[in-house]
Amino acid sequence: MPALLPDIVIIFALAVVAALACHRLRLPMPIGLLLVGVLAGPDALGLVRGVHEIELLSEIGVVLLLFVIGLEFSLADLAQLKRHFLVGGSVQFFGTAGLVGAGLLLAGVTPPQGLYLGFVIALSSTAIVLRLLQERAELDSPHGRAALATLIYQDIAVVPVMLLAPLLAGAATGTGLTQAGSLLLRVAGVGTFSYAAYKWIVPWILERITRTRSPEAFLLGVVLLCIGIALLTQALGLSLALGAFLAGLIISESEYSNQAVAVMLPFRDVFLSLFFVSTGMLLDIQYLLAHPLLLGLLTLGVLVVKPLLATAAALALGLPLRPAVQSGLALGQVGEFSLVAAKAGVVAGLLLPDHFQAVLNLAVITMLLTPLLIAAGPPSAVWLARTPLARLARRGVADVASGTDHPQVGHVLIVGFGVTGRNVARTARLADLPYLILEINAGILREAAAQGEPIHYGDATQESILRHVDADKARAVVVLINDPAGTRRIVELARRIAPDAYLLVRSRTLREVEPLIALGADEVIADELEVSIEVFSRVLARMLVPREDIKRLIGEVRGDWRRMARSFAKDATVVPVSRIHIPDLSTHSLRLGADSPLVGRTIATSGLRPQHGVTVLAITRAGHTLGNPHSDEPLLPGDVLFVISPLDWDPATVS
Repeated sequence: MPALLPDIVIIFALAVVAALACHRLRLPMPIGLLLVGVLAGPDALGLVRGVHEIELLSEIGVVLLLFVIGLEFSLADLAQLKRHFLVGGSVQFFGTAGLVGAGLLLAGVTPPQGLYLGFVIALSSTAIVLRLLQERAELDSPHGRAALATLIYQDIAVVPVMLLAPLLAGAATGTGLTQAGSLLLRVAGVGTFSYAAYKWIVPWILERITRTRSPEAFLLGVVLLCIGIALLTQALGLSLALGAFLAGLIISESEYSNQAVAVMLPFRDVFLSLFFVSTGMLLDIQYLLAHPLLLGLLTLGVLVVKPLLATAAALALGLPLRPAVQSGLALGQVGEFSLVAAKAGVVAGLLLPDHFQAVLNLAVITMLLTPLLIAAGPPSAVWLARTPLARLARRGVADVASGTDHPQVGHVLIVGFGVTGRNVARTARLADLPYLILEINAGILREAAAQGEPIHYGDATQESILRHVDADKARAVVVLINDPAGTRRIVELARRIAPDAYLLVRSRTLREVEPLIALGADEVIADELEVSIEVFSRVLARMLVPREDIKRLIGEVRGDWRRMARSFAKDATVVPVSRIHIPDLSTHSLRLGADSPLVGRTIATSGLRPQHGVTVLAITRAGHTLGNPHSDEPLLPGDVLFVISPLDWDPATVS
């Protein structure tokens, strides 16, 4: 073991360098670790000699990874993605396995090997895809949710796939029925034990450990349960990975799951790093150089078949073409669990070492290409939208779901019907403003239609769909989706076809503000900024800072970002009524209450112009608008004044 320590030091030193490089290049960490393994392996620089020992340590990482996946597996969370999980996951997984298996049969492999390799290739990289989607703020987008549900399906499918290896190996030698009967008995035994552990054993153990209030005892107890249950399943002839997953699943349904995840994550990350490095070291460069044409064709086949089937799965869920294509490309690689499953196939005698090397090369190459695949999603979808496939994106858009006629002119178009979209629609309805909703989530569509909302199904990144809902005649377009690339496309299209509409956009991050303004958005509300303002204003109020000072600080913070974007006013309640921006002036609308100091006066005697520098442009009264009102026009309760004023004027002083 002492001879292993220098190798571990070298691996972690290279891993730190890889982490820094990946951070600078905005690449997922696993890609850097794979390259580190290739460079440090025996076929390249040969920096690490104890390859077998490092590989054994990496198996601990796989066990801990499956344990944490079991811990994080929540039936409640899965229920929200159940349609994506059941339909999308099944179509992608079994469809890919079927196509790949059929192709390999034609290439000369045996049926059991072809079937197993089909399942192996169907698995994608959870670690890399989720990291990239998180960095792009696309995990909550339609294609992000579809990809996430499919990845969860694949992670769970790893366990039965690995159980299938000895069964298929037995089928190849004529002992398949015996193997199947034995496997069913062992699975039944493990299932019975798991139920007992879930109901009585594990809660009893953890309850007594937590009574000590010792973090060390809790950590050791969780590790004991993980490794103990894993060894039990291995003793029954099943896999360590299955036992680790079951251990995590058992604890996940207890009240101790959050703490268990917290204490196990650091260990998982360390050992999983060893897994990716050891995987890179196993890459046989000589095999790669000896079979460049074969690996090139296999890579091309994978990059065609997997995105195609994943796209078909997303379309089966009712997603339009653009998010379906983005989801498909995100799942186009061979993942880390493919290597685990392939190794299990070799151990069971089902696969040959050359099969493992081919899967390993495919995994490394396609993982390295994953950032390019995800980045190619939006432009690929735009290109495909110009082909006959674009009619898939228009499916279901021709009908208003609520059965009502939508307005033709002067309406508010709401793109996205989440929490914010619902609130915008509600306030528009209360203010008696006509509005339309555009949404691509079929579940939300059915729910909103049942409530009588004027909602359409369609992808707003398509110009034909925006024109169908009369975006070119809308008075305002409000974009509220969780897809940065899609938001930019919608803003660009909306500004081009509706040059006079007020275009308001919500973004998750501040870095999206400037690009959206450059594309034509009138105003961008960044969640990061507004949440930070809400947080510090409440903290200051609790610390008894005067309200006037808090308002001034809010104005300064918001004003800094408004000036950065396009010299917007400091006050968030400003309602623009014109796309003309006049330096140092702003437009407002204010309703006069019964106790307003202006009620009972005329415009001339109100003092608005001489005292505040405010000019009244129009008055709305009882549904009628008085344009350019005369100076002797009386001001009545309920009047809505449209005025132009200095930037620092507060309408609350007179309303």
